[in-house]
Amino acid sequence: MSEFVRLGEEDPMATLCRFVLGTEYDDLPDDVVDFAKKHILDTLGVTIAGSTQDGIPAIVDLVKEQGGKEESLLPFYGGKVPASMAALALGPMARALDMGDVHPEGVHTAEYVLPGILCTAGLKDKVSGKELITAFVVGEEVLIRIGGAVLATFGPASGLAEGGHYIFGVVAGVAKLLGLSMEELQNAMGIARCMTQPHGLEMYESATLMVRTHHGFVCQDAINACLLAKRGITGPFDIMLGPKGYLNQFGRFGTRPERLTEGLGVEWSLPGTMLKPYAACKCAHTSIGATIDVVQGHNIKPEDIAEMHYDIPPVSMRLVGEPPEVKWNPVTVPECQFSLPYTVAVSVLEKRVFIDAYTEEARARKDIRDLITKVTVTEDPELFGLTIRLALTLKDGTKYEKECAYVKGQTENPFTLSELIEKFRWMIPYSAYKLSDAVVDSLIERVLNLEKVDDVVADILVPLTPGA
Repeated sequence: MSEFVRLGEEDPMATLCRFVLGTEYDDLPDDVVDFAKKHILDTLGVTIAGSTQDGIPAIVDLVKEQGGKEESLLPFYGGKVPASMAALALGPMARALDMGDVHPEGVHTAEYVLPGILCTAGLKDKVSGKELITAFVVGEEVLIRIGGAVLATFGPASGLAEGGHYIFGVVAGVAKLLGLSMEELQNAMGIARCMTQPHGLEMYESATLMVRTHHGFVCQDAINACLLAKRGITGPFDIMLGPKGYLNQFGRFGTRPERLTEGLGVEWSLPGTMLKPYAACKCAHTSIGATIDVVQGHNIKPEDIAEMHYDIPPVSMRLVGEPPEVKWNPVTVPECQFSLPYTVAVSVLEKRVFIDAYTEEARARKDIRDLITKVTVTEDPELFGLTIRLALTLKDGTKYEKECAYVKGQTENPFTLSELIEKFRWMIPYSAYKLSDAVVDSLIERVLNLEKVDDVVADILVPLTPGA
């Protein structure tokens, strides 16, 4: 497949739409397909465990109460509901654990795209594994490129607002599965453009349940945008670069419009995604990793620690270090997930940060709360990316220092296949629907050989759904 290039002065979104519709499974490089399958397995795993987390039963109750046309399965809870309503429920499950993915440019990716396309599968007679992989990859590529164009992660806008770019990736994946025409896809993207806006970081900084619920709204809106476009509803075509285009909205922060189409169809962004090793905000991961390395490496006992000081970059300070009255005294599960002091205290005691760190009993533990009081944090604007520096001081005056830029799961230190399978199995006991060992083994085998699956709904979703 040749590189997709802009035609004349067309808006870059038109180029992205031609890429979505023109890309087929056989166009995908082997390494991209391989990573996509692993990424789907990882996201499916955290969705399984996310099915029991705070807020999820309430969302499912609303979806079931609304009822409607039986289109898509409602995994873990049973029944069929309209595809967009299934997405409203499944999207939050993918994010609830906060142990999914982060891309350096696109931020969270599969946690949006996969629920959207899985729920869309109910709108078709059958979706093959190859079709699902293709829709997943093009959706991820569009999402990441637009995130990179608005410098969503580490650019000047990163600490002010999430770009709202996620919906474009989900629309791309949904449209690919539904077989939209070029005109319909452009209209669906235009509809999405009119619905999106910079999403304030308030939902992260105050750590509310909107962090996970937001995914459901995005997936629901993306499906509806595509269905409306198929019915003739139109949207603007000057989506990215027009006077009122998406990138112009971010002009005061700086943008990188060439990222939208440069190397499109030849250079693939998906394999650069980080798969999380800890159930916490990505901005706490390097601090957690450094803490575990130092404590384990020097056999440090919690009671011997006098102070743990962290120098962290501005984006991390905004998400996991401020406001101090919340981060040093988190109460709710999201508050704990977005608290650097809480997560590093847990890492000292447990040498990991997993679901069990956020139970009601865990949040009340005196040893965790005592360690939190020993944590201090300073913002260092010179630190790049998510790099941190830890200075851990013992009561006898001994001091250990460590700088950490990367953790397990990043491209610099990726999970092995066996580690990903192990992580998947960690999730199973937390499912809202009990899964047998045979079902779990079958799911792993089918996802890792997804290109051989004839019917995604029958082979992947039915085993996850009571009464299906």
